[in-house]
Amino acid sequence: MKGGRFTPWLLASVAAISFFANLGGARLWDRDEPRNAGCAVEMLQANDWITPRFNAEVRSHKPVLLYWLMMTSYAVLGVSEFSARFFSAALSVVGVLLTYDMGRRLLNREAAFWGALALATSLMFAMAARIATPDALLIFTVTLAMWTYVWGVGDWSDPETKYYPQSWWKLTLLYGAMGLAMLAKGPIGLVLPTAIIGMFLLIQRLPEETATGWRRWLTPLRPFAPLHFLKTVWFMRPLLALAAALVVALPWYLWVAVREFAWIRGFFWEHNLGRATAAMEGHQGPFIFYIVAICIGFFPWSIFFVPTILDLTAQIRRRAKEMPGLIFLACWCCVWITLFTIAKTKLPSYVTPCYPALALLVGATLARFVSGETEVSRRWNFAGFAISIVVGLGFLIGAPLALDQVIPGEAILAIVGIAPLVGGIAAIYFSSRNQTGVGLGVYGGASLAFVLLLFAFAAQRVDRHQLNESIITILRDSSDEELFAYNALEPSWIFYSGRSIQEIQGDEQLLQQEIAASPAPLIVTTRGQYEMLSDQTRKQLPVVESVPYFLRKEELIVIAPSDSPLAKMAALRNSDAR
Repeated sequence: MKGGRFTPWLLASVAAISFFANLGGARLWDRDEPRNAGCAVEMLQANDWITPRFNAEVRSHKPVLLYWLMMTSYAVLGVSEFSARFFSAALSVVGVLLTYDMGRRLLNREAAFWGALALATSLMFAMAARIATPDALLIFTVTLAMWTYVWGVGDWSDPETKYYPQSWWKLTLLYGAMGLAMLAKGPIGLVLPTAIIGMFLLIQRLPEETATGWRRWLTPLRPFAPLHFLKTVWFMRPLLALAAALVVALPWYLWVAVREFAWIRGFFWEHNLGRATAAMEGHQGPFIFYIVAICIGFFPWSIFFVPTILDLTAQIRRRAKEMPGLIFLACWCCVWITLFTIAKTKLPSYVTPCYPALALLVGATLARFVSGETEVSRRWNFAGFAISIVVGLGFLIGAPLALDQVIPGEAILAIVGIAPLVGGIAAIYFSSRNQTGVGLGVYGGASLAFVLLLFAFAAQRVDRHQLNESIITILRDSSDEELFAYNALEPSWIFYSGRSIQEIQGDEQLLQQEIAASPAPLIVTTRGQYEMLSDQTRKQLPVVESVPYFLRKEELIVIAPSDSPLAKMAALRNSDAR
């Protein structure tokens, strides 16, 4: 099966189950999902396919490709959580298949199978596939570009290969795919894939040389020798490459610049240069941030990281036939992680585009474990499965205690830990009986169960505690009122109410100025912010609705002028209750 013609169908089925099961069950999660989904709604309603807008303001956070896909989905399926997330899931299924085919070309079918299976059932990749953000789209477009490169090279086992597409049209397709990545996330869609391929070529094109004496210490710097570097850059035909990428991406960037230059200024200055040079919105971390993030995000398969590193090192030292493919995958991971480690703003999702390469490296190690060809001790496998068991026990024991502090009454969510617990135990049992392939297959099934329990079951249980529907209804139905949010605004209120909400960030005096200028104001705020207002203002603006604030020890409230219909109805309800 792992090397047969039905393998792609099996992987597609696993990926589709992993990504589509109960995809629309939970509402959009604040804050990124409703911003992206709401932006596409506003663009569709305005029939504007050029300028991203949310809450009636230019949204310069991301380029337009995600919104185009969502708008298409809305037009066919209607506006819903499922349609907002549809293309994230669908493109992720295709990404798993591209990863399999790439692994088949770079390594072998067995490594490709285990790598694609690990990718489809890893934590952060599955999360990206199930949310309405640009992460899945960037992963897909980068994977598409890398697959096009691998396909364009041709036979990777041929020692005479140039390791670069020699046909102009293949090179055009390669950089055209990077142009799509630029429309998905910006310049990194071109810069980082080019840097990955360039780093690989700098290594592969080095002449054979045995360094002795003090020159050995300079070996890591040999790929960056000035003349070698310049020759490699020119070998990559940069003019044709840049032209191909810009033909795809530049027309929209120019069009939006003409229509709304504020988008260009905000996107490139704030959301690219700003995030690279300063930690924005508190998203920072230590030097090892991404090492920890990947260990968590690639679980349950991150338990194989140590044997993967040992096996990769052994294969490169012995110059295995798959060595060029392994080096390419290692370059993909190292370049991506290194550049984002240098950047000041850090988020776990920033490194998910290297997950396909990471998965194939793990898959190569697992394939050699199954075939018995590896030089790495089997004890590392048992150690990894033991980690899975510990994680499962941690969920079962620790989750009820932790959840009780945040979401009381949801101790049942601890059952998520059953999957890694049972999967680890079963894998140890079969591996100890020299049935490594069966053990890994069972572990793969447990990994799928883990993803489904977490995202298809637990997420919807948690979503039940979002009790703001009554406030959303008030905002949606108050068509004659002007909506404000005082020192508290969630994008989901805008998406689900279908109304623009003006944000008031300031003190009581600013609040008074805003409501004085409005003929019929309606304000959302928190109980804490309301209690800080003067008695006179609170009397002027009584509470008309209150609900718990999701995952916070706070209340959300709606306040309105005392002479408004909503305030009078609330006063009548309170008098009836007394």
